Amino acid sequence: MSGSLFAASITGMIETKMRISKLIIAFTAILLTVSATAQTKDISLLAGVNVPMYKGTGTDAMLGVSYGQFFGNGLGFRTGVQWTQTVAEIDNSFGVPIAFAYRTPSRTAKERLRSGAAGARDAVEYWGPYGNAEDTSRGLLAGFLMNLISDVEFYAGVTPGYVAGSSTTASREAWGPNWEFRREVWMEKKTPLSLSLDAGMCINYSIWRFDIKLMPAFHYNLTDNYVRHSTLYDTMAGSQKEDVTPLRWFFTLNGGLAFRF
Repeated sequence: MSGSLFAASITGMIETKMRISKLIIAFTAILLTVSATAQTKDISLLAGVNVPMYKGTGTDAMLGVSYGQFFGNGLGFRTGVQWTQTVAEIDNSFGVPIAFAYRTPSRTAKERLRSGAAGARDAVEYWGPYGNAEDTSRGLLAGFLMNLISDVEFYAGVTPGYVAGSSTTASREAWGPNWEFRREVWMEKKTPLSLSLDAGMCINYSIWRFDIKLMPAFHYNLTDNYVRHSTLYDTMAGSQKEDVTPLRWFFTLNGGLAFRF
């Protein structure tokens, strides 16, 4: 009798686990198949890097919040606020991006999974005869993930802002047999008000109403917020050569999480 009770208990546990598994699978399927195409607005939390496109300058961290609204034809706009910790050694830059945007039609989860499977198959067919197991597995994963994109946005606009930090002090280096050569380098903030032209794209991976975003963009500064001064002194010849270069071009790469509503 005890054996029958034990068997019945084991059977009940298995059936309970199967029911839980079915619920999890069903819930996951709902998240993947519920389309977010009808959601025309989104709000995003973003983090990334700002890279001045000039040798000798570092990469700077940035944070932002973005709001977007789109219409039935895919056209829309984006705005928000952003903060960059340091740009070309000058601290605390703030901006308010304003851009027109176009978002491609969103693909359903079924279309994305089918495309991902095709991408994985193509990667295996490409790497299989030539690459090792590691190359093949990397190609399979990349082919699958790259084809799960739900939609892509293209945008262009301007970012007015304010640079709160101050000009830097000069850094110095010397060289030569008698230390006759010396260079001084410093960054000048000519004006605190900033304005840039922006163009970029946003790649979206959607699950239900949530988006995972990847946003590369280029920026051109119209204002002289970051001016690099470099002076080379030759003490033996008694001469000096000065180079003044405003930093204009910047590249940013942001990633984040958005909610569509």
